[in-house]
Amino acid sequence: MHPNEIPKPTEIEWQPVTITFPDGRVHKICGPLEAFEVLNCEPQDGLYLNAKLCCRLAMERKMSADEARLAFIAATIEHMLKVV
Repeated sequence: MHPNEIPKPTEIEWQPVTITFPDGRVHKICGPLEAFEVLNCEPQDGLYLNAKLCCRLAMERKMSADEARLAFIAATIEHMLKVV
């Protein structure tokens, strides 16, 4: 990819975050697009709303993927999801 080229949301990645839901489902989240999709399936309050916003901003290149990753981790911890 050329340095001046804007990556597509599917091309923005971060260090993978593996989450285990209370029902046993396990997801490996590798970027803000995947995190945004997971966040859309969960309760829409508190840190989840913030994490969704951060992931959207990361996909638009208005926030770093690392910052959005931290917001996603905080949201999963808030909802008592196991993060490994």
